[in-house]
Amino acid sequence: MPPPQQILTWLRQRYPKPTVDPAWLDACLEWMAAEHQLNNMDTQAAEIISQVETQLLNSDLRDSMTKNTGFPPNIDKAEDTRLWGNTLVQVLAITEIGHSAFSLQNTRQMRIDRADLAGLTVENEDEEDGGPIPKYPRSMLRFDLSDGSQTLRAIEYRKLPELELGVTPLGYKVRKFNKGTLSLG
Repeated sequence: MPPPQQILTWLRQRYPKPTVDPAWLDACLEWMAAEHQLNNMDTQAAEIISQVETQLLNSDLRDSMTKNTGFPPNIDKAEDTRLWGNTLVQVLAITEIGHSAFSLQNTRQMRIDRADLAGLTVENEDEEDGGPIPKYPRSMLRFDLSDGSQTLRAIEYRKLPELELGVTPLGYKVRKFNKGTLSLG
């Protein structure tokens, strides 16, 4: 059974690029009907759409999107390119490029040490555990972004406080809007 037109229209408006793979959407709707008894668009439309969005944002775009419907062809070979429009991408890698590798390695080691200490039980509750886990220094981030079929390297033009090394999980979805702003999800 093809997906209801209401879902297809909503997906095209909310996530126009890349295009959701019809086979993935069919499987998603079948799973929701079996697992959550969500199959009546007349009475459950909002809940079905919400679940489709949740599943989409939790999916790997290589599985859920139709190939070559996101980034323009050969964008990885273009120089000094800016994306405009509304393209859903996922973060494959995050690198801090404004600080030295030595500084980042020191912070990483402190984070590992603090995490190890947090796992130990302290006999004396009054002892300090060394404080909170330190954040990585923050200057400028570089990302590897994918639309599900192509991957490109991007650099943060303006600081995006929602994206943080050591906190933002790989696979995090970002949606690009007009005028160069980002919506994160």
